[in-house]
Amino acid sequence: MAVPLAAAVALTCLTGCSSADRVPGESPLPTVVTGTPTPVPSAFSTSVPQQSAALPRDVAPTVAPVRIAVAGLPIDQPVLPEGVDDTGAMSLPADPANAGWWKFGPGPTSTTGTTVVAAHVDAVGYGIGPFAHLVDVPTGTTITVTGADGSATGYRVDSVDLVRKTGVPWSSIFDQDGPRRLVLVTCGGAFDTTTHHYDSNLVVTATPQ
Repeated sequence: MAVPLAAAVALTCLTGCSSADRVPGESPLPTVVTGTPTPVPSAFSTSVPQQSAALPRDVAPTVAPVRIAVAGLPIDQPVLPEGVDDTGAMSLPADPANAGWWKFGPGPTSTTGTTVVAAHVDAVGYGIGPFAHLVDVPTGTTITVTGADGSATGYRVDSVDLVRKTGVPWSSIFDQDGPRRLVLVTCGGAFDTTTHHYDSNLVVTATPQ
């Protein structure tokens, strides 16, 4: 798998959505923290192989996803293109109400590879995000990704996996050459009140309908 970037950056892996609110799947929700949002820790680590190169001339253009909706769940939110932050890790929108698309990888109209969309599960100052509901998504559910050109691509959920952050197969998730698919990523599992990080990632894999 190759992920060409305009500068030396890491392939990405989610290491820590922060929260003062809850762990997905647990209840009830405490009162959401209000006030000025505090900085959210980097959601991705750089502890994986790096590749340095300018974008190759033969990269096929792709249509950027601008919205994602999950049937049967309250997930219908904007998707913003995301690159890398100052540490060389993939950035995410600070507000969990917005998801981020890995803009250096495939999009929904690409003929090969994985379209990766990720979001914080929650964040101090913003509260719980829509992706918190992914913990409840059943296999077979339809996910619709709307492109910037107005196209709508439907996917069927094949698997929902809660994986410890140290064991997520990121090279596979950020595949650009394999079969077309969509992978959604957020944080989940137990919440460490000391580090303010979740210990796992929720990984939802879907294939085109």
